[in-house]
Amino acid sequence: MVEFKILCGKILAGVRWARSTEWGGAVLIAALLVTAAGGEGESPPAAAGPGPGPERLEGDMESAPEGDFAAGAALPAADTQADSDAPGGRHPEHLLLLPNSAPSALVFDLADYRMHLFAQAPDAGPTEATASDGESPAAKPGHAMAVGDTFVAVGKQGLYNSREGDEKTPLGIYFITSYIPGDELPAIYGVGALPLDYPNTWDRRRGRTGSGIWIHGTDKDEESLLPQSSRGCLTLRNGDFETMSELAEIRRTPVIVSAKVDWVDPSSVVADRDSLSAAIEAWRRDWESLETDRYLSHYSRDFRTDSMNLSSWSSHKRRVNANKAFIRVGVQDLGLYAYPGEPGLFLVTFTQTYESSNFRAQRWKQQYWRREAGNWRIVHEGGS
Repeated sequence: MVEFKILCGKILAGVRWARSTEWGGAVLIAALLVTAAGGEGESPPAAAGPGPGPERLEGDMESAPEGDFAAGAALPAADTQADSDAPGGRHPEHLLLLPNSAPSALVFDLADYRMHLFAQAPDAGPTEATASDGESPAAKPGHAMAVGDTFVAVGKQGLYNSREGDEKTPLGIYFITSYIPGDELPAIYGVGALPLDYPNTWDRRRGRTGSGIWIHGTDKDEESLLPQSSRGCLTLRNGDFETMSELAEIRRTPVIVSAKVDWVDPSSVVADRDSLSAAIEAWRRDWESLETDRYLSHYSRDFRTDSMNLSSWSSHKRRVNANKAFIRVGVQDLGLYAYPGEPGLFLVTFTQTYESSNFRAQRWKQQYWRREAGNWRIVHEGGS
């Protein structure tokens, strides 16, 4: 049994050191196993070589619930979830596969005003969907273990932010864009803030407007931090914010904001994970084949990028592929998520490497996939 702050500190040290070595993930697994066992262990050696719900939330409107993970309460060992606050040791339906590059995931279950913190589990393995040489290992589980959970306050007007100034908290999957320390902010933000990339690509497609959705601390004491008290942001007690921010990483930690999370047996996400992973691999292979019709068969009639529909995308791809002697595509660091409030919609993230007879590039890509008549289809695509 270890306190949450101590657990986070050990995991963070393991993440930092593992990334400084050429062994990376293997070392991180060892560090997490030591933490899970509750042992102090020895300092690691020096690295060798290069290294949708109601319009308003239901719930208690008087004050924040008592008890939080930053207050020194004992937690179960890191390798067990049965006694954690993830109900019955179950898994959030939205988290199918956590990329290796993501040290953590934040899952906001707003029906209960809770933020759940997950970290990479010791059994997490490589999450590459494919290798650049065309080999196609199956995606590993990318299992995330529950670390703890705490109270979170949301917008004064509840959920489903859709326009500037409506004081509602948006639902979706977001990524942290920066960290702003408290001494650079008005007092209302407490010890600091983590701005999110709202509106994201899917929000913009849906016509949602606004900005300035952050996770941040507070200038209120525990008794006066009400469940619906922000202008749309996700507000934590200052101690909880500091603890969480030690494991959250800019542009890597997924922030999943759901009106109500369904907690499921971990095995129940496997079918969707494996089926979607296989569809991504088929898309990759068909792109490499230069058979453009086969490649385009993976796209929905409703497909769009920020600037093209399926017709213009198809014309663009036919024109580009006509000038290629070969194409090689790699998909690494795969992340798979069921999108909150959008039944049947899944967000896929990965690092894409592209090489052809006349061009080479690497980019981080986001795709939104949906099942249509039993087949997976891409409905939106973008990246940076």
